[in-house]
Amino acid sequence: MEPRELEKRVKISLALVALVFLALFSRLFELQVVHGQRYDDLSSNNRLRILPISAPRGEIRDRDGQVLAETRPAFAVSLMHMGVTDLDRTIDSLSGILGMTPEEIRKRIEAQRDRLYEPILLKSDIPPEMHTMIEERRLDLPGVVVEVRPIRYYPQGKLAAHVLGYLGEIDQASLLALEAKGYHAGDIVGKSGIEATFDEYLRGSDGGRQVEVDSRGRPKRVMGRIEPQPGSTVLLTLDAGLQRVAEDALRKSMESLRTNKYDPYPNARAGAVVALDPSTGEILALASEPAYDPNLFASRISAADWQALQGDPLQPMLDRAVSGLYQPGSAFKMVTAIAGLETGHTTGREVFPPCTGLYHVTARDVKRCWALKYGGHGALNLVNAIGQSCNSVFYELGRRVGIDDMARYARELGFGQLTGLEDIGGEKAGLVPTTDWKRRAFPRDPQWWLSESLDAAIGQGFHQYTPIQVANYVATLANGGARYRPFLVRQVLDAGGRAVYTGTPSVTGRAAISPATLDIVRSGMIAVTSPGGTAAAAFSGFPFKVAGKTGTVEFPGKDNHSWFVCYAPADDPRIAIAILIEEGGSGSLAAAPVARAMLGEFFDLLPAPAGD
Repeated sequence: MEPRELEKRVKISLALVALVFLALFSRLFELQVVHGQRYDDLSSNNRLRILPISAPRGEIRDRDGQVLAETRPAFAVSLMHMGVTDLDRTIDSLSGILGMTPEEIRKRIEAQRDRLYEPILLKSDIPPEMHTMIEERRLDLPGVVVEVRPIRYYPQGKLAAHVLGYLGEIDQASLLALEAKGYHAGDIVGKSGIEATFDEYLRGSDGGRQVEVDSRGRPKRVMGRIEPQPGSTVLLTLDAGLQRVAEDALRKSMESLRTNKYDPYPNARAGAVVALDPSTGEILALASEPAYDPNLFASRISAADWQALQGDPLQPMLDRAVSGLYQPGSAFKMVTAIAGLETGHTTGREVFPPCTGLYHVTARDVKRCWALKYGGHGALNLVNAIGQSCNSVFYELGRRVGIDDMARYARELGFGQLTGLEDIGGEKAGLVPTTDWKRRAFPRDPQWWLSESLDAAIGQGFHQYTPIQVANYVATLANGGARYRPFLVRQVLDAGGRAVYTGTPSVTGRAAISPATLDIVRSGMIAVTSPGGTAAAAFSGFPFKVAGKTGTVEFPGKDNHSWFVCYAPADDPRIAIAILIEEGGSGSLAAAPVARAMLGEFFDLLPAPAGD
């Protein structure tokens, strides 16, 4: 080969080598200098993970400090999605252990695609045998982490379930509204009751650990740690002892009604109780039966349990105390009496025509008093008419007063409007019927008929009210006319014991009712529990006077609903109570004994020991 030709080839080869080195250098410069930080971050993310440390949810306590909701430690299974090379295989292996379908696991992963560098919680509160199975198959489960997390626990079971509420995974609609407050997909949040309304106080702030992981996503060592901040403690106005007696007495009464050998009420399976402090509006007890166990929701409720609750015809998830709408029956008669007295259609001295058990509206329309089988009540004044719950007297007052004046005083006492309870949701306003309302509601039959006024006068017909409205009405009578906003939360204390929220009494209105009228009505309520009154038997031997009223609501084709309302002591009211039992029959036999049991607990009236 010619020397010149050889030299030419060498130069070409050197040029090619130079170009190769230049290309390599350019690429190295791009990787290490231009994009160096990005690849450094990617490298760190391949070996470092942020493991959240869940904050313990704040406690919920009653007025005396008894714990109603707390947290307990439990094992939870999570998946470190990033870095798992064969995700499908891991999911298939996990599904058999956790009792979840592969689709359920993939759905959880998809819901947290924006947080894939964090563990994705798959199952909480796993049993020891499940933990053992995971540990035994650790090499086949890359990225699977078992850790201790706090889980919600309700040590009293179903006690005050509708007050406390329950937890659940945040839904997409709520997430959109709460993302700005630090909520994320997959977070467990309050869904109802105090758990929902005070969720931001209860949830606390999660901490975290920065850990180094191996190639299979398993933690090796902790690189840094931020401690979680526990949630605040919510202190309720509720008296857990009184709440327990209310629920137990309500269930016991319904069971007794169902199993009565001579006069059974087989459908007495649901009811509600509300107890208030009439001088503040504090809720001392709020019960709805049947109830549910909020522990079912603490670690994601199973599909079977959820379907059982939703399919139960008795609707255990319904808070009857604040959401149930009922006719008040004879518990409404104090409103009719007040309307008659305040409008001048009667006085405390009037003696009404003798009740024979039949009241003639027209020649063809005859209404009955419940005392028909006893020959009627005879001649009564208004105090005794309340005490003996004489329908005939209140039919007459309904004729004289008319529906619109009855409605006016019903509203003065809080009916047909929200009480203002904000600490739990679901309250309904109810319905006070009027002539205008009927024209709008029944355009084909817009006239208000006299018989409808008579039905309304004894608390039947179109009335629709909640037990908490009825309790607040009784509290308003007890305290002389002030309508307080019922409330459940006294204080919220942060982890340092400082009050960050305080519930205070507030008056939402004052009933325009004269003291003289209130005195007559309250005397009638005392007569209810005195000898000759409709609840005398239930309060026989009681150590002080109780002001009360029985109520029985008729339903065609169904057993009667039972009501009893009261406040005590009659001369210095400290508690007001409303009790409802669906299809329980007579209010005096079904509901009044529940009130007596509650008053015994509230005033610490223990039975005397045997032999004393």
